[in-house]
Amino acid sequence: MRKGVGWLFRYRDLSRAANHRYLDALAVVSDSSAKVRELDAVTRRKLTAGGRSAKAFNPLCREDLQLFQAVMDGAHTIRGFNNHDIRQRLSRSPHLSGLTDTRRQSAKVTRLLQRFHVHGLIAKIPHSRRWRTTRFGRRVMATAIQLRQINFPQLLALAA
Repeated sequence: MRKGVGWLFRYRDLSRAANHRYLDALAVVSDSSAKVRELDAVTRRKLTAGGRSAKAFNPLCREDLQLFQAVMDGAHTIRGFNNHDIRQRLSRSPHLSGLTDTRRQSAKVTRLLQRFHVHGLIAKIPHSRRWRTTRFGRRVMATAIQLRQINFPQLLALAA
């Protein structure tokens, strides 16, 4: 985008859109009763547009929770994220631990991003190589993170 007074309207629009996305991400509240029903949508296999099947997510699995945390990172809220950003976040995770070649890691992350996209958790930013989380994705992933990190330890402590 060009720099100059004539482009202030575009800077205003971009800033306003970024602020709205940031506030939408912060608006995910801790009431998980209605959101738990939304988890059912990602716990079943989905069909892609080409007729292929995409693996379901397990919101209680540690590996899938690492994926959710990598995508929900606050640094990605304003500009979105790309393959390289997710590769950096998952570099020490079991998803990429056996792969040393960056091309294979990139291919693996591309498949993971496609899986997120098929389930409606992320959407492509037009005319770029970047992705953003959808409202549905923020609700579902925040609920999964909350269940795994906050609610389950409390319930296990009560049961013990």
